[in-house]
Amino acid sequence: MAANQNFGAGRAQRIYAPPYTQVVTLDFEDFPFEPTKANHPSSLCGSTNTFQDALIVDNEGGRMFVCSNADICATRKAAGHTGPNQHPVAEPAS
Repeated sequence: MAANQNFGAGRAQRIYAPPYTQVVTLDFEDFPFEPTKANHPSSLCGSTNTFQDALIVDNEGGRMFVCSNADICATRKAAGHTGPNQHPVAEPAS
């Protein structure tokens, strides 16, 4: 297809692309792209080298960090890996 297609995720501030697609970052002058990783291991599989999503789990803003790639997390869990805790990780107020 000759058209540019953007697959957005709304508030997640990321763009999804089909597998094996060459992807380049979308930088803006007023909002440069800066990849970040959580400072916590995945609560489900313990991974420390994957990008993670922070899930809000209670009304006080408690968060649980899980792999953004659910397949990797499930594969690690099936291999016996577990997270350091199954409870929310307290985040400092910002």
